Amino acid sequence: MKQQPAQVTRRDWFRLRTNPVGQLLDSPVSENQAGLQPIAHPENHDGLDLTLLPPMREALLTPAQVGSLFEDINVLASDVQLMQRSIELRQKATTLPVSTQLAVARDSLLTGQIPRLQIRYRWQEALWIDTLERRSDGVRLVRIQHLSSTPT
Repeated sequence: MKQQPAQVTRRDWFRLRTNPVGQLLDSPVSENQAGLQPIAHPENHDGLDLTLLPPMREALLTPAQVGSLFEDINVLASDVQLMQRSIELRQKATTLPVSTQLAVARDSLLTGQIPRLQIRYRWQEALWIDTLERRSDGVRLVRIQHLSSTPT
């Protein structure tokens, strides 16, 4: 008998999994889940066809939610890449395992050592880009999903 997928709660909409055991969602986090709100594309100065760009979504996370997101990416994602502007952190991170890189990046973001960072990863046959920005009212998450035709 096939088990029914767990429903994503309002509290866990941003997670890659719905429970600590690691049961995956049936589909990647998308616009139909509470929390992520659509963002308009930026002003087009170059004449690009903006309809070709993937949709962007944003939300505000608490520090605890940021910790959960980093934990999920560490456990469930593959091909994880951290993009950060801090030269010192970037140089240090290249010699560390991904789990350590994620922990250092999370702590640096939450303590204010770095104001923003981007995490690129593969999850459920799609490429994801999460941009996290520290603000006075929490951590802003901007998420973009790129569908991938290459299986993981």
